[in-house]
Amino acid sequence: MKALREMTTQELNEALEALDSVRPEDTALRLALYLELRRAAKEEWVFDASDDEEEQYEVC
Repeated sequence: MKALREMTTQELNEALEALDSVRPEDTALRLALYLELRRAAKEEWVFDASDDEEEQYEVC
């Protein structure tokens, strides 16, 4: 098994999907995987640099 830091976005996404069926109540692991997925996505340029800024929502 790879360390979280070495996993790709695809591997992290697969781990999150598997977690749903294996340990759906493990919130701490889900959060760790999600945060690592965000980090990996930034490294793999899935998100633009502007995504670091908070999104602004307009109230209608």
